[in-house]
Amino acid sequence: LLSFAQPFTTMRRMAAPRQGMVRVCAGLALAASCGAWAQPAASAVADAVEAIRVRLDVREYTAAATGAEGLVAAVEADLGRYHRSLAEPLALLGDARMGLDDPDAALQAYDRAKHIVRIDDGVQGLEQLPFLYREASALVALHDRSAANDRHEFAYSLQSRLYAENDPRRLPSLHRLVDWYQHNYKYRAAQVLYEQIIAIAREHYAPTDPRLVEALRGYAATYRERRFGTRELGRGGFRAWPPGVPPDPPWYQKSTFRRGRAALREALELVEASGATDVDIAAAVVELADWNILHHEYGIAMRHYRRAWHLLEAHPSEQEATFGVPTALFLRLPSRPPPSPRRRGTALDGVVQLALTITHRGDVVGRRTLRAEPRNLMEFKVRRAAKLARYRPAFRDGDPVPRRRVNLEFNYSYYPGADLP
Repeated sequence: LLSFAQPFTTMRRMAAPRQGMVRVCAGLALAASCGAWAQPAASAVADAVEAIRVRLDVREYTAAATGAEGLVAAVEADLGRYHRSLAEPLALLGDARMGLDDPDAALQAYDRAKHIVRIDDGVQGLEQLPFLYREASALVALHDRSAANDRHEFAYSLQSRLYAENDPRRLPSLHRLVDWYQHNYKYRAAQVLYEQIIAIAREHYAPTDPRLVEALRGYAATYRERRFGTRELGRGGFRAWPPGVPPDPPWYQKSTFRRGRAALREALELVEASGATDVDIAAAVVELADWNILHHEYGIAMRHYRRAWHLLEAHPSEQEATFGVPTALFLRLPSRPPPSPRRRGTALDGVVQLALTITHRGDVVGRRTLRAEPRNLMEFKVRRAAKLARYRPAFRDGDPVPRRRVNLEFNYSYYPGADLP
């Protein structure tokens, strides 16, 4: 018994700095002395893993990292460096390192956990998915979005190989990759996946299922964001396309307006057929009206807006929130100045405040500067952005009305003497 329990004595010494780890190792030693190794030891490791998760939940990352390192060392000492039970502690160690802003160490932990799982489950196994997504997060923190994209696309391809094209079990991986593509402005790639999601939803869900409605709205949103969205520096910058999907032919026409309008029309029809409330129907009608006014289809947009106004007559608070003041639909404000290597001193706060005049069609026809501190730094760019903006007009008694003195405020930070873009 003494010789059999020796590895657990070593484990107890290695984990001594943490009382929780002492309890884990003592539990393992007790299991060995009783001759019941498998279940009690697994239970003790599970208890330690849960304790580390608690530390992560309350953001005690240093304590979580120390506990995870001790648990990994203890399991290694008794079961070896490639035992399956190491995968979860290694993943938690990576999570703790991410919390400590050490993505390099986190990536090493995730990569090792992934390879341990592959020993049992195979290179094409699905048990590695959580570790692939964790690796992607670490790579984003390391500013290597191309490698992160490889992880996301590989995770998607694993499930695509396992399930048939119309299998609803593919939906989680489809949504995950869609979110990644949209976050990095890969809108055409996201549209291809949305088309698959919509096809699966139409085959397996009821016509009025909200999941189909959300898929149609998401599909339309990719067209809207591609043309009217804003972009932040640092995202994108890599090639992306869903694995196993043939590329678009050279003659492919994107037809932004028609495709987005068709998706929103279908979504509205499904909402109406589902017996939704007037508020929900009005939201779908306004979304379709916004799409039309963005593309200068003024007459069609006003017809939809008036319908939404009447649907909300029994809900004055919703009516006021939707039509009380002009709402910006397209307003591409300038990028905030990045820190310059030649900056001097600390960052200062700047502001540009304009008073806009917006017509009953949602066009900006007047821009008056109320405040610009410092002068002539970002004022011109903000005024130019306001000139190109498109608004949902304000309504009164069911009709669009112009509005003056609509406030637009842009706040930013700058460094004295730095060159601005």
